[in-house]
Amino acid sequence: MPACRQNGTVLSFALLLCVTSATPNFAADRADNRNVALTVTVDTVRASQISGTIFGTGTVAAWREMPISSEVNGLAIVEMHADEGDTVEKGQVLARLKQDVLLAQVAQHEAAVAETEAVLANALSDQSRAHAVAGGVLSQRVIEQRETLVKTTTAKLASARALVEETKARLAQTEILAPSSGVLATRTATLGQIVQTGTELFRLIQDGRIEVNALVPEADIFKIFPHQSARITDPTGRVSHGSVRIVAPVIDAKTRLGTVRVALSADTELKPGMFVRVEIETGGMAALTVPLKALIWRDGKAAVFTVSDTGTAILKSVIAGRKISSAIEIMQGLSVGDRIVVDGAGLLTDGEKVRSSVASIQALTEMP
Repeated sequence: MPACRQNGTVLSFALLLCVTSATPNFAADRADNRNVALTVTVDTVRASQISGTIFGTGTVAAWREMPISSEVNGLAIVEMHADEGDTVEKGQVLARLKQDVLLAQVAQHEAAVAETEAVLANALSDQSRAHAVAGGVLSQRVIEQRETLVKTTTAKLASARALVEETKARLAQTEILAPSSGVLATRTATLGQIVQTGTELFRLIQDGRIEVNALVPEADIFKIFPHQSARITDPTGRVSHGSVRIVAPVIDAKTRLGTVRVALSADTELKPGMFVRVEIETGGMAALTVPLKALIWRDGKAAVFTVSDTGTAILKSVIAGRKISSAIEIMQGLSVGDRIVVDGAGLLTDGEKVRSSVASIQALTEMP
């Protein structure tokens, strides 16, 4: 029995010695694993020439709408000569109001003119005879009365003639005329309607021209200029083309959107009131771009990892712009030549040591 205990003691001591000698090696292996740098793929930030396209939405509207109203009061519409959608010429009669009363007034005022002309002729004759009679026959008072009669009758005649012209002008206003060539957008006038002064009867699209009032973000307004081409997509998916006519000088303070007026061709099939999508070509421009997969999100913000000369991954917040194919524009946060991680960025932490492999020939050489 003592011998057995001795042998057991020796065996236990041997096992303990083996475990103790193995433990330092295991710890060393773990330390070595922690020192192995993660291998990532890097590329360099470069300036690229990209075609600028600004997107917006808008509504088709008339280039200039002209309300056509009545200038006279209390007359009925007795004739209609145009309807909405009609193309009209400047001066064309669109509707006619009842003229009977005004025609009668013209006749009445012309008769008053004729009567006053006769009275004036008689007064002039009396004045001439008074001056022709030898002195002392007619008193000075009578002569002055005849001269005064001539003056007052002359004034009455002028007033009567002015009244005739006024009534004729009102008579001309019974014809509702097109103030310009164009297309009638709406017609609210109906036969028999008693119109009031200022009542809108028609609405005219001047020259038949329509355009798109496109709303674009305020940050893009300074990139848009007259004559730039635009692509308009209507609700059915059909594409029309136009060009920028003008950029409105005011930004909406609530929506932070600016208005760009895009002129359409005369043969467009778009209709006022339509909702459309607009793409405005701003031409090529230089911009910093990085591969789309290099962009990561930390705390809800866009960021990338750059790699320092010592092989340290550094997290940098950036402001991203437009997406161009498989790349994205970086508006702020990077400079040309910065080395960025394009593969493996999602696994990194700020300040971690990395090994880098080259993503393209423009990238810097692989770190040692």
